[in-house]
Amino acid sequence: MTGEDGQELLGRLRQGDKDALRALYCACHGRLFSYLLRLSGRREVAQDLCSEVWCRAAAKLDTLRPDSRLLPWLFVIGRNLFFSHCRWRSRDEHYLNELRLAAADPLPTPPEEALRTEREAALERALARLPGHYREAVVLVAVEGLTREEAADVTGIRVTALRQRLSRGLKALKEILAEEGSMDRGGKHG
Repeated sequence: MTGEDGQELLGRLRQGDKDALRALYCACHGRLFSYLLRLSGRREVAQDLCSEVWCRAAAKLDTLRPDSRLLPWLFVIGRNLFFSHCRWRSRDEHYLNELRLAAADPLPTPPEEALRTEREAALERALARLPGHYREAVVLVAVEGLTREEAADVTGIRVTALRQRLSRGLKALKEILAEEGSMDRGGKHG
């Protein structure tokens, strides 16, 4: 996109011209997708991030300044989304692994079986206390083992929304389990 073409397109975008957004998409989508693919290393992640960039860009057209450069603006949105995705993924992976371990079924000794049963009951009670939309995301991904993309398809929401629900659900679940653990210890000693 040349400087003059970019300025003309920017003017049309700032005026709310929907054809200008299509033109921006045609001019920049390939480069934006390539950038996000190189950042993430995964095609499906790049596709999800790219879709979210276009949704956010369409919602933020009114924030464009007359001197805005469109491609860098899109790249900044994409970069911010990518780093948010990384934060969610790293935070969630720890909790997902813990939940998968809790659901694992090795042949335990009787004391281990009792402890496992107690932990599973605590997990079920904690899951029941989660708000429904958080519980659904946690159950689909952490318990049933669906990918985030599959779980988003099941729930009919975007992957970014599912990741947010999963992250918040896992955080709330951890807090509930910690609270329940402290009540159990307090009840035994008090």
